[in-house]
Amino acid sequence: MMYRHTITVYNSDGKRVAKIKDAVNLNSYGYTNYEDQNYLGGPVEAAFTKDGKYLWVSNYTMEGDGFDHPGCDACNGSQYDPGFLYKINTSSFEIENVVAVGAVPKFLAISDDQSKLLVSNWSSGDISVVDLKTEKQVKTVKVGAHPRGIDITSDSKKAFVTVMGSTKIAEIDLSTYDVNYIENVGRSPRHLILGNNDSVMYVSLNSGNSVLKYNRHTKERSTCKTSSGPRSMCLSPSGDYLYVVNYFDNAFSKIDTRKMEVVEKINTGEHPIGICGNWDDSEIWVACYSGKIEVFKDFHLDSLENGTSLFGFDLSSFWATNHQVIRNGDREEKDEETLVEATIEDSIEVEVAEEIEVKPMNILIQKEQQNWLVKKEFKKVIQQPTAGCKYHVIAGSFSVLENANKRQKELMDKGYPASVINGQLNYVSANCYNSREEAEKGVIDVKDQTGYSAWILKR
Repeated sequence: MMYRHTITVYNSDGKRVAKIKDAVNLNSYGYTNYEDQNYLGGPVEAAFTKDGKYLWVSNYTMEGDGFDHPGCDACNGSQYDPGFLYKINTSSFEIENVVAVGAVPKFLAISDDQSKLLVSNWSSGDISVVDLKTEKQVKTVKVGAHPRGIDITSDSKKAFVTVMGSTKIAEIDLSTYDVNYIENVGRSPRHLILGNNDSVMYVSLNSGNSVLKYNRHTKERSTCKTSSGPRSMCLSPSGDYLYVVNYFDNAFSKIDTRKMEVVEKINTGEHPIGICGNWDDSEIWVACYSGKIEVFKDFHLDSLENGTSLFGFDLSSFWATNHQVIRNGDREEKDEETLVEATIEDSIEVEVAEEIEVKPMNILIQKEQQNWLVKKEFKKVIQQPTAGCKYHVIAGSFSVLENANKRQKELMDKGYPASVINGQLNYVSANCYNSREEAEKGVIDVKDQTGYSAWILKR
């Protein structure tokens, strides 16, 4: 939290285990050109070593004597103060070392062989290469104005960098440090993830309101339109789903990477900026710039991993947990910590929550309609499903039952035997089938005939 000068650590259960101040004495770490005093950083992003023993953190700028020319979001050039990385021990939560890099360091990536750490220096327009044995910067590689996202191939031989002040992606050979470019990828490429054994890359285009899928071997490109301001992303372990925050639209999108289609759009707090997956629990964690962390359960991933796991239903959608970590960055920080109980519709802002709790959800299925409405002008008559159908085609999920009922009526007016499946969210079933093959055809039909997104819920 760069404005609060802290790094806050939570475990996977949502319990806060540490809060680390970013004040360091640079002189004591061997940087004797600085005064024997504490300097403040501005923590931005972080990366864990493979064994999880260390966390490397970038600091936007440093504050104290000798730092007179700080970089900024609009700054571009070599005249700005250097930035620093912190190495944090994840057992003691102590800052064990600091490393000087370029101006306004942001995204960090560590090679799979654990030999190199790369950081994108926003203002100086270059990439710092840190040797993790010596823990020193050994190389800077110029890539262009405002580098941001980085990913490294699994063989640790190449790095790809989004150059956000351009329409290019830089490709760096990590043995020679030669740079080539993938041109015309779209406006303001921000984050980049390699997938499918490094054969494809996914790039969020902040100004293009879309995500690019680029095949490194065939050069084939496909895009998926998203809501406004796609920024940070995470990729499911299978590589089938990509999650991207939409900064300006206060939401995040779940993208089917095979079809490059948005299958879910989930509302969040104001200005979601960071996202990651707790895949063991099928959770998506979202950090909002307004000062809170929200945790979402993706029951679709959970069902794929564990089978039908909740009261006999394959819940192919998201559910926000009932507890969020919320911090208000505009007020003075308090010593007390409070557990925040809040929903997306009713967020309560406090300083720092002690823990996040995921509660079980009760699921009830509304009795299905017995009389189907068929409109004469509808070209195709929707057949009534046979008794005991298992696969619902869901054409909307709503927190307000009234909105679900409205969607149900719209579908029935078009000839669908729609019903509502009630729970903490209300799912609108357009139709129901005995086989998944029929349901998949039903999904296509609903999308074509109504324009609504659709997915399958197994009963």
